[in-house]
Amino acid sequence: MKPQSLCWLAAGLAVVFLPTAMVQAQVIPFQGNFGRGLAPEDNRLLFESVERLNAAEPSQIGRSDTWSNPQTKSHGSSTILKVFHSGGMECHLVRHQIAAGGSSGRDYRLTWCRTPAGEWKIKS
Repeated sequence: MKPQSLCWLAAGLAVVFLPTAMVQAQVIPFQGNFGRGLAPEDNRLLFESVERLNAAEPSQIGRSDTWSNPQTKSHGSSTILKVFHSGGMECHLVRHQIAAGGSSGRDYRLTWCRTPAGEWKIKS
C-alpha cells in the first residue's frame, strides 16, 4: 500500500473511532479512576459509595456517604449539594472529597444524572 493510501486509511479510522472515544469520555471522564494515588480498591470503594448516595431515596441536599481503605490510608466522602432536572433526567451536583494515601485531599464537583435506563452517569 502506498504511503498516501495509509494516510487516508488512518484518517478514515479516526473519523469512525474518535467519536466513540469522545462519547465514552463524556459519560465516564475518569475511566473508573479518580486520579493519581488511588489504588484500584480505593476507586472501587469510592464508586460504591457514590452508587449508594445516588440510589438513596428521596434525594436530599446534604446527604453524604463515606468510604475508607485502611490498607492504603485513602478515604473520602461524597455529598449532594444540589438536586435538579436536566434534559428530563434527575441530577445531583455532588462534592467528592478524596484523600489518597493519607494526603491532605482534593475536591471534585461532578454532576451525576440518572439515565432513562436507570443508571447514574457523570454528566459532562
